[in-house]
Amino acid sequence: MKKNFKIGCLGFIILIALIVVIAVVASGGDDSGSGSSSSSNSSKSEEQKAHKVGDTFTVDDKAEVSVTKVEEKEQVGNQYANKKASEGGTLVAVQWTVKNVSDKPLNAFSVPSINLVDEKGTKYEADIDATSNYAIETDIDNSKIASDLNPNIKVTDIKVFEISKDSYAKGKWYLEINGSKVQIK
Repeated sequence: MKKNFKIGCLGFIILIALIVVIAVVASGGDDSGSGSSSSSNSSKSEEQKAHKVGDTFTVDDKAEVSVTKVEEKEQVGNQYANKKASEGGTLVAVQWTVKNVSDKPLNAFSVPSINLVDEKGTKYEADIDATSNYAIETDIDNSKIASDLNPNIKVTDIKVFEISKDSYAKGKWYLEINGSKVQIK
């Protein structure tokens, strides 16, 4: 009985230690000191500043990014493989470049991701079918889905978003790339 009690106490202590470690990791080790506050404020003001199509900027100190082309389309693809916008919808086709400026390969999970965002902050994900058809139309398929992007290598990637035509006609629209915004409309 003494042995079971010791094992139970040891298990309890390990469980408490694990909870403390998880809590520290989840909080990001954030302290409320003045150094942390000023860097937080500067990153917030940097996020609020939107880049323009054609601007080149760095994300996560790993990749240099530039949105090179944005176009609204009713259909993407060619005569054999194509996708039309749904009724009341429009396709927003985006071309952008990514260059690895770090000294290590970027795997598929490290390469910057892109979403379409309206002025209210609603995020829209890319339409995979429309993106595939746009790749056929433009003959651009440099995305790094299954392989690493090595240092100093630059690729062009594409995404197509299907959204409400009325919504797109109104308001401001942005592309969000790992927290950085590019105003497109």
